[in-house]
Amino acid sequence: MLNSKIAKSVRLALVFGAASTAGISATAMAAEDSAEEVERIEVTGSRIKRTDMEGASPIEVITSAEFEKQGRLSVADALRSVTSNSFGSFVPSSGSSAQSQSTVSLLGAGSDRTLVLIDGRRMAGSPSLGGSSANLSSIPMAAIERIEILKDGASAIYGSDAIAGVINVVLKKDYEGATFDIQIGRPSADGADSKQMSLAMGISSDKGNITFVYDHQEQGAIFDRDRDYTAASWEDLDGDGLVSIYDETVGVSYYGATIVNPDGDLEATPICDDLAANVPGFVGSLDQGSLLGGVGGGEVCGFAFANVSANMASTNRDSVMTSATYEIADDVELFARAMLSRNDSFGRYAPPAAGWDDIPVGNEHNAYDEPVDGYFRWYQIGNRDGLVTDYQQDYMVGLKGLLNDNIEWEFTYHKAKLDYRQVGRYYLSYAGLYTNLLLDIPLGSEVGINNMRSTTYQEDQNEMDHWFGGLGFSLGELGGGEIQHYLGAEYFDQSFASKYDAQSEAGLIGGSAGNTAQGERDTTAVFYEISMPILDNLIVNAAYRYDDYSDFGSQGTPSVKVEYRPTDDILLRASYSEGFRAPSLSELLGQTSFSATSATDYVACELQEIPVESCRSRQFDNLQESNNNLGPEESEYFNMGVVYSGIENFSVKVDYFDLEVTNVISDITVQDLINIELAGQLDAFEAAYPGVNLDRNPDGSITEDVVTRSENGAIMTRKGLDVDVNYNLETGFGNFSLGNVTTYLLESGGDVYFGGPMQDFIGQPGLPEWRSQFKLDYSIGDFAASWTTDVIASTDEDSVLDVGDGTDASKFRYVGSNHNPTYVVHNLNLKYHAGQYGTFTVGARNLFDKGIVRDDDGLWVNDTLYIQGHLGREVFAGYRISF
Repeated sequence: MLNSKIAKSVRLALVFGAASTAGISATAMAAEDSAEEVERIEVTGSRIKRTDMEGASPIEVITSAEFEKQGRLSVADALRSVTSNSFGSFVPSSGSSAQSQSTVSLLGAGSDRTLVLIDGRRMAGSPSLGGSSANLSSIPMAAIERIEILKDGASAIYGSDAIAGVINVVLKKDYEGATFDIQIGRPSADGADSKQMSLAMGISSDKGNITFVYDHQEQGAIFDRDRDYTAASWEDLDGDGLVSIYDETVGVSYYGATIVNPDGDLEATPICDDLAANVPGFVGSLDQGSLLGGVGGGEVCGFAFANVSANMASTNRDSVMTSATYEIADDVELFARAMLSRNDSFGRYAPPAAGWDDIPVGNEHNAYDEPVDGYFRWYQIGNRDGLVTDYQQDYMVGLKGLLNDNIEWEFTYHKAKLDYRQVGRYYLSYAGLYTNLLLDIPLGSEVGINNMRSTTYQEDQNEMDHWFGGLGFSLGELGGGEIQHYLGAEYFDQSFASKYDAQSEAGLIGGSAGNTAQGERDTTAVFYEISMPILDNLIVNAAYRYDDYSDFGSQGTPSVKVEYRPTDDILLRASYSEGFRAPSLSELLGQTSFSATSATDYVACELQEIPVESCRSRQFDNLQESNNNLGPEESEYFNMGVVYSGIENFSVKVDYFDLEVTNVISDITVQDLINIELAGQLDAFEAAYPGVNLDRNPDGSITEDVVTRSENGAIMTRKGLDVDVNYNLETGFGNFSLGNVTTYLLESGGDVYFGGPMQDFIGQPGLPEWRSQFKLDYSIGDFAASWTTDVIASTDEDSVLDVGDGTDASKFRYVGSNHNPTYVVHNLNLKYHAGQYGTFTVGARNLFDKGIVRDDDGLWVNDTLYIQGHLGREVFAGYRISF
């Protein structure tokens, strides 16, 4: 299949090359004396410079001025509100192994399928995210000139990861003068206070320019106790005399003082009530029905972890960017850029939650005459703190010039080094625990506590060396003008390592998980692009790129794009591109690691005759393996649209997109295995994927350490419409600018389980059918106001697996029920320009204090789509002065 695709791509490129050669004529080699000089610019999605931003591929451009009008605090905050970022994106979350990270996921296809560029060059992937996804938190907001969002596949131009689109962050250049900017923000609820300060300076001469930017941003943590919906609570809501840990608690875990009795049921230990009376956090015995272990019943001893845990981590970032250009000869320019950043993040979690195997007979937690296992909260050790420090260095230096007034050339060296370090304090040392038991040292004594306390350490590194060379030239002529060509090559060398402390790797730390992954790869790529003006109003562009990887092989990707202007006011466009995503080094080379994975055990519920809608999710111990046999994902992206600007100061763009990704690298999850077992296909599946494993105990419960891994084979689809409308109105009482961008998803397809039937998941929890953003700007004299409204369509609240009559697995599908409302957030920004005294700004993010989304039980729907409700109304004030 791979050879066939490469052959097809090569033939396609040769056809277009032949077409261009056929159009070469002698007259095309000389410019007409009357030809008018028009400045050409490089636009994201093509290396050939052009005279118009609007082309065959839809591009949304957001300037730094627009970010300010919308009141966005950071790059991540700005991109989180982009409508094509359909299903939200990762935000700094306390308790996560990537708590300092922020990402973007165009079309909800995954952050590792959205390529992020800085000035047209690939941004190195975050080592804490496997070396593939980019960490937006490392980009200084004050250094940005604009962000271009390409809503098209672009692997034929940029290589791997450009499947669902491209984000190109364009930094300030040729800046003159100095600007100082400061802003503070205060939410209506406790936590997440923000501060921002920046300084930009630049100086120019007839030979070049030097630009310098310093940016500081910080945002405080949000603690669970500071929100009524995340603060720990437990209440007998149904009046049955028992508090159910599933349905009637918030922020409470059965990891308190709970054992597995000899019958296999969970049970509160004999001293649970004493702990509840004397140790903060313990809440006493709670009912767990017959759902927690999948079978059995009884009570657990709960612990209210939300009394101390942070929900969102704090961030504190300092960034410096400097760029320079210098004309070293008439047609040769030296350019360079350095970007350095440090981001510190703090997260707090409750004391370590960890299992305790073989609790000895006679121990205060064991009333039986045989050893038992249990789930405990090691309160003696103290609260866990997660401290993350991210260092990022990014350097670029190059030469570019003009040869014979016709050939533009460029040669660039780009180096990025990311060093992310995470320290975890007050985790459980199993070696210390069993030392205490062996030497009969009381667990609560000073010596016992010190023996059990452990500090974890994780060091993630990603280093990239990137060499780039390219030639842009005109050769030949067609009816619409000169044929433009671009020919180039790239070489990447990547070194990735994620290293854990030896005790964590050995599985001797309770309340933590992870394992080392490291490796190297190099990639060589050659690419060719051609722009053929068939007629004055018809341009055909084609590109082909061939990437050769040192580890998994090679990949060829073509693209074809057409733009047609039947009139000056109408642009018709269409494109077809193929793309790919290379497996990350962590996916290929990571060692087996432990994870506590949430899943709904439909099989156990069926055995107990529990309806699917009442079957509850729980955590299962899960060993996750890497897979060094992974191949690339492959994609096809089709886009067609129209741009109309026939009415003065009015424009509308409508684009249809169709993305299909095959051979998707997907985790075979615990939930997948449960669903496959329910379909009666588990034995055959485990035979097809040796090593993947799910077993059950005689009572029907799942055994510990389900084994899963990543494989190629899943399918993903996205179909939809992008609509962009803008109108400007000048009046005697001020100028108005109105805009609306909406992304409609007509289909979001995926597997019901790995290798199983396909289903459209649009409208299900966390997957809205559409997102829209409305913008209204008004200015008169020295005053300006901006109003932004972000709207997210309603979604299902619940989703359960429907197996039909259970005899045909191809009809398995998830069915949604209930509805979360359409979610609307308004933002206001007011500016006053006081001339030489600077510019004053006041405003509010989430002006009307739109709250969180709650389910029918009044519980928080914890989804990053609705993060503004969690932050609350944030009033901010700022000041800027330029010299």
